[in-house]
Amino acid sequence: MESLKDIVARQQQASPGYFDDPEKDRMMAIILSLAEEVCVLRDRLDTCARLAANGDAATEAKIDSFDMSDALLEERLAAHTAFFAATLERLDEKS
Repeated sequence: MESLKDIVARQQQASPGYFDDPEKDRMMAIILSLAEEVCVLRDRLDTCARLAANGDAATEAKIDSFDMSDALLEERLAAHTAFFAATLERLDEKS
């Protein structure tokens, strides 16, 4: 299974090269960008829930400055990797 780090590194290259067809590559880049946004939204929502559980208002400043533990960071990175792997697996399924 390809790691999130590998996916991001490949995406940051000038031409990711997923397929021989440049239009399919472009579509894959769009899908991965949207998946990345989903991960960000999930993280921010989780941060809002954690702030609320502590009785804090979920302001943009508090969300942006949220101090994550190493364990939470690892948990989120594992969730991102699993989400991207599942997304890529679905894209690879033969119809």
